[in-house]
Amino acid sequence: MSALAIAHPRANHGRPDLRPVPSLPAEDPVTVTISIAGGAGGRDRVLAALRELVDAAGPGAAVELDLPERIDAKEGEIVLDPRARTALRDGRRLDLSRLEYDLLLFLTQHPRQVFSRTQLLTHVWGHRHTTNRTVDVHVSRLRTKLDDPELITTVYGLGYRLADDAPIAVLER
Repeated sequence: MSALAIAHPRANHGRPDLRPVPSLPAEDPVTVTISIAGGAGGRDRVLAALRELVDAAGPGAAVELDLPERIDAKEGEIVLDPRARTALRDGRRLDLSRLEYDLLLFLTQHPRQVFSRTQLLTHVWGHRHTTNRTVDVHVSRLRTKLDDPELITTVYGLGYRLADDAPIAVLER
């Protein structure tokens, strides 16, 4: 809500819960950038709330979506955008959980390296006080969502690694 007050410090918006910020000159616009991660439903709710706030601010305010720049991805290639925390394949968003996304990004950033379940728990989960089976379950779900069981390779007796020919690109900005 403070974003509306900052964006339009002297606006007469008629909502008592939004107060103007008197220290900003009215002619100096302020841009507020919000990164929205998660599923499409959550993004839609946040965008709807932002549009409601902007409508209350009046005609001088607007919501602009900064969509990721289009990249030329090969057919079937998975494109990870760490800034927006999105995964796309053929222009369609993959519905990955936070940990599934983090696991895929971590393996992509460390090609040709094998990681034990304990190492993955430390690097991706941030702790080791979960059972190693947790990693197995997340890898299985990730393989299913990616529709490619060989993308993440099991190295028997050691752990997991990303396949050498994995069609994954990380968007750098």
